[in-house]
Amino acid sequence: MNTLTETFRAINWKDSAIYKQYLAQSAYYTSWSTRMLAFAAGSAGQAHQEFYRRSVQHIREESGHDKMAVADLKNLGGDMADFPELGITRALWEPQFYKMTKSPVALLGYILALEVFAVTCFKEFHEIVSEAHGEKASLFVKVHADDDPDHVEKALAEVERCSPEEREIIYQNFNQTCEVFGLWFMELSRTSEAADQFAS
Repeated sequence: MNTLTETFRAINWKDSAIYKQYLAQSAYYTSWSTRMLAFAAGSAGQAHQEFYRRSVQHIREESGHDKMAVADLKNLGGDMADFPELGITRALWEPQFYKMTKSPVALLGYILALEVFAVTCFKEFHEIVSEAHGEKASLFVKVHADDDPDHVEKALAEVERCSPEEREIIYQNFNQTCEVFGLWFMELSRTSEAADQFAS
């Protein structure tokens, strides 16, 4: 997690090209959040009744987050059509479906990685982007800064209910997601800088 936060903090979030790319790619991966949760809930057996209930509740909480990112992008003058989904974005969410075929609670590792990161960085992130790009272009970040502390507590409670073998799967997914998320941030910055050079 420390490497991830260092990578994130090294990026110039006042650069509108980088922030637009962030919003667009966030819209792509968060569009799969409710589907992943539905897959996890549908795969959870009777031994994971609380995980099933939490996943169903979480679907409602995550619904529409991709649309927030799209709206922020539009308010910044951007268009999703100008930002195709990056391979690294697909690398962030696609493996989760495979992992859930092995154990539905594996998704907790992905959830914790994204939400612990948000708890760690999104208050300061919102301050930076709202000042640089305006409140109307920073709702996606604000919502995650406000809501994710509660989500972390609930996810940790679910991890406590898991067996030692399941926890190992969750921790492995947590570490993998942190690593890929860090690469994702680096690619956002790189592709945005390359687009600026091409335009000039």
